[in-house]
Amino acid sequence: MLTIHKSSHYAAHLSTSGLIVESTHKSGGKLLRFDHLQFNEYVDALRTAIDNDESDALCRALLKD
Repeated sequence: MLTIHKSSHYAAHLSTSGLIVESTHKSGGKLLRFDHLQFNEYVDALRTAIDNDESDALCRALLKD
């Protein structure tokens, strides 16, 4: 598993199953599978985010979806 974002609020990892996003304060998370229409966009956005605030906002949006 490759961690592409980690902050005090959220973590995002690439795994063999897809993109895993989780809150560091709550149990559980969300798996975005490779075949999801926006998979590449989310991974690219997390990798190129300007700062942790932007990455956290992306993680928060994905978890609410």
